[in-house]
Amino acid sequence: MRFKHLLIFILFFLSEPLFSQDTSFIEKIKIPTFIDTMFIDRDRNNWSIRLFTNYKDNRFRIITAEDEILYKPNNPFGFGFGLGTRKVIFDLAFNIKQKDKEPTKRFDFQAIVMHNNHYINFVIQTYQGYNVITENISDFRPDIRSFSSALSYLYTFNTGKYSMAAMKSGLARQKKPAINYGLGGFLFMNRISSDSSILSQDEFPEYNDELRIVNLPATGVGVHTNFSASTPFLKYFLASVTITPSIGLLYKYVETESISYHPKNPLMYHFDLTGLIGYSGNRYYINFSVGYSLYKTSLDFGNSILYNTARAKLAMGYKLGKNNQSQ
Repeated sequence: MRFKHLLIFILFFLSEPLFSQDTSFIEKIKIPTFIDTMFIDRDRNNWSIRLFTNYKDNRFRIITAEDEILYKPNNPFGFGFGLGTRKVIFDLAFNIKQKDKEPTKRFDFQAIVMHNNHYINFVIQTYQGYNVITENISDFRPDIRSFSSALSYLYTFNTGKYSMAAMKSGLARQKKPAINYGLGGFLFMNRISSDSSILSQDEFPEYNDELRIVNLPATGVGVHTNFSASTPFLKYFLASVTITPSIGLLYKYVETESISYHPKNPLMYHFDLTGLIGYSGNRYYINFSVGYSLYKTSLDFGNSILYNTARAKLAMGYKLGKNNQSQ
């Protein structure tokens, strides 16, 4: 929690002098040309601050030949704030805890960079505390932890007609229907760990030793393709849908209570589907998005692990510049 408070303080400290001055303050910043081109938007008309509420259910399943065990976190609802330009979006989310349930400790951070044909997405998320659910058992385990971080890159081919800024930041308006496609790659890190086996011997005596996992780190790299379609309607509104299938290679190490091994099958399969409806006025914008993603990989011995995430976000932004007409 102290890290979150420190980050809030830093963002506030930076934003207060930045937006209380005129644009000459931004123009005087001396930074390397590459960073300036990719990350810094010196036009104040392209800046916004944003508040959002979100839902994120980030669960995973252990799948065997006969059965599957679900690991589901609590308190999936949250709220947060962010800073957006036509090039960069930073969003920081906080949890809303439910009094009648054991809390899952979680932290989510996302940064998005958009520049011409280039789209970069960086995500960090940590979770501690999962419900272990089968047909006969439902038990909360506060010691089960997960960490994941991903850096993905996408090169898009139709940016002249398709506005990524309209999709993500709400700062631009797309005038005509458009279809876009892209190619890219990603780096991925994930780890599941616990103080004792995520499948206890007492509750799950029927499973083999290879599933008595106490530590499961994985590092991977892969490629993906992206297909998007969007259409404006009623002048200020926009609807879009995006599909992103991926395939990659994952280096995994499984540590159990009695043995450790490296799964021989390195393949991982990923799929993401996102839909969005947005409104962009002269001063305010609202984006509502829903999405679902999953990825699956083998653990050998007839076992596999499936991660799936259902998400929704309602973001409301205020445009800081004076000239925010249709683009």
